[in-house]
Amino acid sequence: MLRTTSLAAALTVAALAQASAAEFKVDQVDLRFAPDALTIKAGDYVRFTDSDRITHNITIVNPDGTIEDKGMSTFSQHIVVQFDKAGVYRVICRIHPDMKMTITVTK
Repeated sequence: MLRTTSLAAALTVAALAQASAAEFKVDQVDLRFAPDALTIKAGDYVRFTDSDRITHNITIVNPDGTIEDKGMSTFSQHIVVQFDKAGVYRVICRIHPDMKMTITVTK
């Protein structure tokens, strides 16, 4: 019984944490990210939507310098990324190196 109660409590906490996460929208338009800076909380999501009629890429440079390629998108497609840890992240499009933005994640 204790194990079931603990599991139920853990699932409830996880559901509440997920329910409190917000989703922010970033548009890839005119060869830029709009907005080009964003402040969110740890656990929040960012939805990147390609509004250009060309292919873009989402590459995340983590606060520790590691790089994560989140893939490519074409017109009207989107990529959703969750940011779990506090820090300053850089986002770039490897196809268009002048496309960049900063996401600051707070606790």
